[in-house]
Amino acid sequence: MYSRVTKLYFGGMARHLASLRPALCPGAKLAYVVGDQASYLRVLIRTGEILADLAESLGYQVLDIDLFRTRPSTVTGDQLREEVVVLEWPGSAS
Repeated sequence: MYSRVTKLYFGGMARHLASLRPALCPGAKLAYVVGDQASYLRVLIRTGEILADLAESLGYQVLDIDLFRTRPSTVTGDQLREEVVVLEWPGSAS
């Protein structure tokens, strides 16, 4: 189920970002707070990096990925990153 949930999350984010493009003015900036995940199988998912790659593939520019805070994994207790992904829409039709 974990792979399905991950696919649905990033697929939903791709649809969300794509749907915003017609409404955004050139130079519009967006910020998303996202957290890394670690499954019970200890598969680490770098949510901020994947979201940034996804946004770039849709024509956004990634301005920054800033650490917001860390939080403990419920499975391992390891510290996971929560980040602010800052994007800019350049205004071209992608």
